[in-house]
Amino acid sequence: MEKLIGRVRPELILLILAAAATRLWNLFTPSAVIFDEVYFKEFAGHYLDHHYFFDIHPPLVKLLMAGWSSLLNIPAIDLVTKTTPTVGLRVLPAVAGILIIPVFWALLRRFGASRAFAFLGAFALVVENALIVESRLIVMDSLLILFGLSSIYFYLVARRSATRWYWLWMVLAAVAGGAALSTKWTGATALGLVGLMWLVDLRYHRFRLRRALGSLAILVLVPLSLYTGAFWVHFQLLPLSGEGDAYMTPNFQASLRGSNYSDPSVHMTFLDKFVELNQEMYDRNQTLTATHPYGSRWYTWPLELRPIYYWQGQTQDDGRQGNIYLLGNPAVWWGVLLAGIVGLVYARARRIELRPTTIAALSLLGVAYLVNFLPFAGVPRVMFLYHYFFSFIFSLAFVVLLWNDLSADRDGRHQLETGASRVVYSGVLIIMLLAFLYFAPLTYGTLLSPSGLAERMWLRSWR
Repeated sequence: MEKLIGRVRPELILLILAAAATRLWNLFTPSAVIFDEVYFKEFAGHYLDHHYFFDIHPPLVKLLMAGWSSLLNIPAIDLVTKTTPTVGLRVLPAVAGILIIPVFWALLRRFGASRAFAFLGAFALVVENALIVESRLIVMDSLLILFGLSSIYFYLVARRSATRWYWLWMVLAAVAGGAALSTKWTGATALGLVGLMWLVDLRYHRFRLRRALGSLAILVLVPLSLYTGAFWVHFQLLPLSGEGDAYMTPNFQASLRGSNYSDPSVHMTFLDKFVELNQEMYDRNQTLTATHPYGSRWYTWPLELRPIYYWQGQTQDDGRQGNIYLLGNPAVWWGVLLAGIVGLVYARARRIELRPTTIAALSLLGVAYLVNFLPFAGVPRVMFLYHYFFSFIFSLAFVVLLWNDLSADRDGRHQLETGASRVVYSGVLIIMLLAFLYFAPLTYGTLLSPSGLAERMWLRSWR
C-alpha cells in the first residue's frame, strides 16, 4: 500500500473523508432521472434484458453499471423505463469520484509537490462543484477520470520501482489506460501520455532490450485485450433485436434473434461485428447534428461561460425550488487560470529557475492539457462543459507544481513558515471552501428562493 500512494498522511485521510462527504451526502436525492442518467441506466438495463442497443461510446462502464445493477437486484424493466429513477446506480460513479482525490494527491506527490501543496491541489478537487455533480449521477465521467489519472500514476510508480515490482505497476498502468479507452475514446489520451513518458525514458535511460520490448508489449496488448474483451462481452449479452438494430447493417441484424432480418443461417464473426460497430460509432460521432441549449464551444470552457442545467424540481408553495447545475466552483476554475498566468509571468520577470524535475513535470502536464483540449476544436457535434474535465485537472496540477517551486527558497525548502505565507495559503483554502458552500445548493438540488437562484447566476450566460 505504501508503494501505491506513498506514506499515508493524516491530511490524506482528511481528504478522503471530505471527498466521501461531498460525494455521498444525500446521494439518492432527488429521486428523479437527471439529464443523461436516462441513457446510461437504460443501457445497463438492456444488458440485463439482452435487447441490442447502440451507443457512440465503448461499453466498459456501461457493463460495470449493469453488473452493479445486478448486484442490487434492480429489475431490467426499471432500468429501461425512462421515467423510473434507479438511484442505487449512483453509488458506482460516486465511489469513483471519491477515489479520484487520493489518486490526484498521490500524483502530485510523485511529481514532487510538497505535502502542503499536494493537499492544496487535492482539496481544490474536493470542493470542485462541477466534479461533485458529475460524480453523483449515473454517468461515466468520474470513472473515466479515475482510470486516466490512475494509468499515469501507476506508470510514475513503475519507472521508479525495482525490477520485481516494475512489471506489476506497468500492467496496472496498462489496465487503467485500457479501461479509460474502453470508456470513451477520449480516454486514449491517458495511454498516449504514458506512451510519451515511456519514449522519453527509452531515450534517456536506455532500457535493456528485454525491458523495453516487454514494456511496449504490455502497453499495447493489455489495453487492446481489455478494449476488445469489453466488446466481446457486449455482443454476448445482446443477442436479441432491440432499439439499436437500425444503426447496423442487415447482415448484422440477421444475427439478432427477433429482428426483421433474422436468419439463423447467417453467421457474423466477432471480428466482423467489432469492426462494423466501431466504424458506426466513429461515423455517428462525426455526423451527430443534435443541438442542445446548454451546449458550449470548446474555447469557452476555461472560463466556464456556459454551465449545464441538469435538473429542475417542483416549485414549493413559498416559491422555492431545487435546481442542479453542472457549474464549477468559480474560485477554483478562475483561480487556476489566474494563478497560472501570474505564476508564469512572475517566474519570467524574476528570472526564477525551476528545478529540472519540475520543468519535466510541467512539460508533461502542459502536453496533457493541450491534447485533452485542442482536439475538441475540430469536433463538429454538440459539446458540453464536462468535456473539459481532464484538461481542467491537468491545469490544476500544473499550477500547483508551478507555485510549489516558486514558493521554495534556494535550498528547495518551502517558505510556508512565515506568517504572511501561511495567511495566503489559508486564505486560498478558505475562499475555495466558501465558494463551494455558496454554490452547494446548485450542486445538491437544495431548495432556493428565486432571488437566491438569481444571486448565484453571476454571468448572464449561466442562465
